[in-house]
Amino acid sequence: MEPTISSGSFDPLYDSEEACARELFRMKWPNGYFCPVCRYRDATIIATRRLPLFECRRCRHQTSLTAGTVMEKSKTPLRKWFMAMQLLARGANARQLSDVLRVTYKTAWLIGHKIRHAILLAESELSLTGGVKVLESRFGPTSFASMFDRNAKCHPLIAAAAVSEDGERLLRVKWHQVAPIHLLSGMITKEGFQQFIKDNVSPNAKISLARGLYQAVRHPLSRFCRTAVRWMNKTYLGLGPKHLQAYLDEYAYRQHFSSGDNLDVQDLLQRCASRPVITYPQLVRQGHLPHPHLVSKAV
Repeated sequence: MEPTISSGSFDPLYDSEEACARELFRMKWPNGYFCPVCRYRDATIIATRRLPLFECRRCRHQTSLTAGTVMEKSKTPLRKWFMAMQLLARGANARQLSDVLRVTYKTAWLIGHKIRHAILLAESELSLTGGVKVLESRFGPTSFASMFDRNAKCHPLIAAAAVSEDGERLLRVKWHQVAPIHLLSGMITKEGFQQFIKDNVSPNAKISLARGLYQAVRHPLSRFCRTAVRWMNKTYLGLGPKHLQAYLDEYAYRQHFSSGDNLDVQDLLQRCASRPVITYPQLVRQGHLPHPHLVSKAV
């Protein structure tokens, strides 16, 4: 799943700042502009800034095109944001984003995590339905040398997937870090699985639960986890627990669209246009906002 990042591979619909601004307007206000304060549907456009500013004709509230999106208050051009979304949808890392977008590594890292935060928020809103497989997994080093390293750290995970009727195809995947309160001697407790299922699986789903690392090693979901961990280690060269959840969500999100040659970049653009920004201080201080079952970790 190596990302294709040649400069000629971007959608020509977004080949200018003006085209990106028009597309962002369409995604932000699909039924036309409305004031976020009084809901009035008419505005004066102030075009003296880099991006247009909209002033409500009724209450005079001013709102920018990027307000309420992951791009809010960013000085990076919209075209580079749109390019970053297409790159991230293909699995690019921060170094690749930096090289292609011609921005600093820090800027590329921040752009990537803001986009991942939009994915995390959107994925947390969806529950798994139908037939659902739930099992235990781990994230840790996968090199040959790590097999003999007693100090190698592994992070317990719970993975779940809505599966096809024959159980061989994964329709949608969720996998989460496990809060320390739900671990006992490194093993995931029964309460940990119950909390995960409550937060991520529909009450009407038909659940098949396999506790223990080696209870379902041949299941497609177990193979998915092993492949993902190897790919993430190779691509990101080691991930710590602080931001791990963001990468887990990103991988699962991309796999959801992997049945065809083209990933659904439009879906990612829509998520980024309708989810609030996370700031650099928030990321540095606490990582991405936790999923519900991880809240107890900070309490």
